[in-house]
Amino acid sequence: MKILQGIDLVKVRRMEEMIARSGNKFLQRVFSAAEQDYCGSKRMKFEHYAARFAAKEAVLKALKIRPKQGQRLSGIEVRREATGKPYIALDAESRKRLRLPAKSQVELSVAHEREYAIATVVIVIP
Repeated sequence: MKILQGIDLVKVRRMEEMIARSGNKFLQRVFSAAEQDYCGSKRMKFEHYAARFAAKEAVLKALKIRPKQGQRLSGIEVRREATGKPYIALDAESRKRLRLPAKSQVELSVAHEREYAIATVVIVIP
């Protein structure tokens, strides 16, 4: 068994500026349609975008993968269980690209407030 851990901190203002500067191109490359719908419906939407971006970066850090310029992160999706607990869902292409076995368990914790969002990921590979 192998246990990997990653953490990332994102300044909410930076996320807001990135979205304002790059608009839909950035949103489509980084966030799934469901994530865009969810974040866009929130009053403090940039906090939610920042938390999801931090989660994606934490996954990459746990796996020791450096993101490439223009890399599509929308395949690493943050979803919510009925209880509200967030979790990571990977599409088949992302799971293959990240070389993550199907039976791997990915645990996620996120938090955000007005200025910062943070995410931590623990990956258990049997």
